[in-house]
Amino acid sequence: MITKTGADVTTDLDADPLALLPSGAVGMLVVDAKVLHASDLGQRVERLLSQRVPVPPSANFEPKRDLERLYIGFYSMTGVDVAAAAVGSFDPAAIEAAADGVTVTPTGAPLVKQTYSGHTLYVSNNLGFVVLSRRTALFGNETGMRRVLDRIADGRVKREVPSWMGDLLGSSAPVIGGANLVEQDVVSAVSDQFPFLKGMQSVRVLGNFEPPGMHLAGTSVYAEEEQATNGASSLLALHEVWASMSWLTSLFGLSNPVKKLEAQAEGKESKFVAAVDSEALGGLFDQLSNFLGVPPQPKVIDATLTPGVKDEGP
Repeated sequence: MITKTGADVTTDLDADPLALLPSGAVGMLVVDAKVLHASDLGQRVERLLSQRVPVPPSANFEPKRDLERLYIGFYSMTGVDVAAAAVGSFDPAAIEAAADGVTVTPTGAPLVKQTYSGHTLYVSNNLGFVVLSRRTALFGNETGMRRVLDRIADGRVKREVPSWMGDLLGSSAPVIGGANLVEQDVVSAVSDQFPFLKGMQSVRVLGNFEPPGMHLAGTSVYAEEEQATNGASSLLALHEVWASMSWLTSLFGLSNPVKKLEAQAEGKESKFVAAVDSEALGGLFDQLSNFLGVPPQPKVIDATLTPGVKDEGP
């Protein structure tokens, strides 16, 4: 899609999906959706997503069929905001018809249309998407999506990838991820329970979906060399504890998905590789799906009314 933005600047919104994402991400994830869905793990992921993606069947969108690649950014504002650029095949006419304010999505609420910065947002329970073209769409929560649309309107569509992520993007790995952990309150709060997080400043990882499920290779960067050494040791120790408790987790129908883990410190970095079992990881996904449950089905809202506004009648 070619659009005019800012000071009459012509922008091809299909040219670079990463350029759509706002700067300042605390985490990023790039996933080859076709490779994922073709793997054993993909079926479990599809089941979980089918309960949470705010798209009704009438929108003519099936992730397994239509998604090719996802570029996801995580942002820390008042909570965690998500903005994702999706590349694939989208049917604008079917999506427009599905957003009638009546048809219930898997989130348990209707898909409602909003207009912001010259674009149509389709939202259900604060999650939604924006179709930029037949090839490119935005996904995320409302705050995350509006930040992207502001960038488009202001003519600021350019790649602003954090340094801890940039070097990885030249890889052909099906999974590319990274996170900036500096001054993240959540990390500080749980570092006593997970000592390998102490002093960790960033982490980056490459992965694939080869048997037994996933293979991950990553690097954690610490503030000091001693912290990197302790981080590698505590990560290995935690893996051993989990392995020793397999008899207990099996009582809940779970097993440790990490079948192999190696970690070694090199200066201020701790390098690790892991093999993850798809069956065990799939079990965790199933438990998560059961925990989330099927969203409650709300009362059908008339398409002519704003959600939450009661029609008092004549």
